[in-house]
Formats: sequence, structure tokens, C-alpha cells
Amino acid sequence: MSDASEGYGPMPAHGEFCWVEIASTDLEKCRSFYSNVFGWEFNRSQAAGEDFPYLEFSSCGSGQPDGALYAMTPEMFGGEPMPPAHIAHYIAVDDCDAAAAKAAGLGATILKGPEDIPNVGRMAFLNDPSGAMFAMIALGQQGAK
Repeated sequence: MSDASEGYGPMPAHGEFCWVEIASTDLEKCRSFYSNVFGWEFNRSQAAGEDFPYLEFSSCGSGQPDGALYAMTPEMFGGEPMPPAHIAHYIAVDDCDAAAAKAAGLGATILKGPEDIPNVGRMAFLNDPSGAMFAMIALGQQGAK
């Protein structure tokens, strides 16, 4: 995800969809697929560091990234089995810890986080009460509040 301070436009409001990630098991196969089907162009994110291929794209062709493609690795899951390939939709929140706690109190299950994503913000993955997965992120926020 792009550095929140890079000037990619106005910060999203609390509750707005703001990012999408495609978590793949074959980065190059998926890169080719999405490029050929939708015409997306992928650029390696500078925010993710040199060791992690995180490929940003603009689904509307504006040049402003609104999503990224990356390959999952077993290390990301601490020895646990990897989930299947998936698409994660991020919803902006003002305070990730407070929003995750509120969601849990209303029947959501916190799957991962809240945790800091360096140079980006604080995020968490949850299942809503029916089991649908989503992510929330407070762009620019770091550390538990």
C-alpha cells in the first residue's frame, strides 16, 4: 500500500473503501492475467521495501494506485497453513484499534491485527458476523491508541 504521506490525493473518510489487495500464490501468472484482462499496469511500490514485491496498480487508469498485487508466502502466516488466494477490500477508519474493538463487540472476529504497516498506517483483518472477510486501515496511524 502506498505511503499515506506521498500525496496520492485526499485521505479517505471513515467508512470509505480505500484500497484493494490481491493476495496471490503465483505473482507473475496473476500479473499477466490482470494485465491482459483489464489492461492494468503494475509498478513496484517503494513503500514495501526492496525484499517484498508489492505491485501497485490503478484500476481506473488515473495513475493514482488504488490497489496492489502480491504473492503470499508461508512466512507471512507464522508456520500456519496459507489461506487460499483472495482479494481483500480495505475500509478506511479514523482509529484502527477502536474500530476493530467496536466491530468485535458487534459480532466480528478479528483475524489479524491491529498492527502497524511501516510508512502506511495501522490495519486489521476481520470477518463480519456472517463470515465475510474485510480489512480496515487507519492511514498514517502508528501504534496502539
